[in-house]
Amino acid sequence: MKVKSCVILVLLAAALAGGCLSGPQEQPGAKEGNVHAVASIAPLAEFTRAVGGERVNVSVLVPPGVEPHTFEPAPSQIRQVSEADIFIENGAGLEFWMDHMIQVNPKMKVVDTSRGAKLISEEGSDEPDPHLWLSPRSARIQVENICQGLSEIDPEGAEVYLANRDSYIRELDRLDAQLNETLKGQRKRSFLVHHPAWTYLARDYGLEQIPLMENEREPGPRYLAGVIEQAKAIGIDTIFVEPEYNPKAAEVIARELNASVVTIDPLASDYLNNLRVVGSRIGESLR
Repeated sequence: MKVKSCVILVLLAAALAGGCLSGPQEQPGAKEGNVHAVASIAPLAEFTRAVGGERVNVSVLVPPGVEPHTFEPAPSQIRQVSEADIFIENGAGLEFWMDHMIQVNPKMKVVDTSRGAKLISEEGSDEPDPHLWLSPRSARIQVENICQGLSEIDPEGAEVYLANRDSYIRELDRLDAQLNETLKGQRKRSFLVHHPAWTYLARDYGLEQIPLMENEREPGPRYLAGVIEQAKAIGIDTIFVEPEYNPKAAEVIARELNASVVTIDPLASDYLNNLRVVGSRIGESLR
C-alpha cells in the first residue's frame, strides 16, 4: 500500500509540474448553476445522476474493468478531481487513495456514502467490507447521503434533489422486492464466488457467500481443499467471477466441481438492471 501511495504522489507532482492542475478555485457550481461531481465508481455515478438530474454533471474516476482496490489515477483523472465541486466516495476503505484526491482539490465537498450504513467486517479482519452498494438496502442509504451532499453545495436545487431521491429510492425498493422474490425459498442458500464482493447482498437476502479468495488473497492449498469439500457437500454447480479479476483459478476449481463459470459485475454502470441480472443468475444457481 505504501508503494501505491508513493506512485500516486508522483503522479500528483507530475500533474502539478505540467500545469495540469490550477491553483485554488472558486466553486464553479455555485457561480454557473451547474454542479460538477466526480464519483469514484460507476454505480455511485448512477446514483448521483439519478439524484442530480440536469443540475449535475457526473464523471467516473475508476474506469470500467479496473479494480478500485488497486486503482492508480492518471493525470487526466487527477484533473477531473481538481475541477470538481463534490466528490462522491463509497467510503468504508474502498478509496485508499482518497487523502491524495483531497490534496488535489481541498475545496471540494467529499460525501462518504457509507455514513449511517450497517457495515460488515471483512472475514479475518477488523476492516469493513466496502461493497455495500451491491445491496439495494445499503444503496438506499448511499442515495440519501448523495442527496444531502448535493443539497448542501447547491441549496437552490434542494427540492429537485429531494424529489429525484424519492423517485430513485422507489426504484430501489422495487428492486429489493424483486430480489427478495427471486432469492427466497430456493433449495440451496450458499453460492460460490471468486472474489467476496457480494457480502451485503448475501446478508440482506439470507444467503451465504463462499469465496475462493482467502482474506482477499489467492487461497492456499488447505483453504482451497476445504472450499471444494464444502461446495461438493452443498451441491454447488456454479462459480461466479468478476470482469476485474483473472478467472483462471476459478476455471480450475470449476473443472474439479464439474461447475459452470458465470460472470457477474459489481461495477456495472446500469445498476438497477445489473442487479436484476445478478439476482437472476444467483437464483438459478441455488435451485
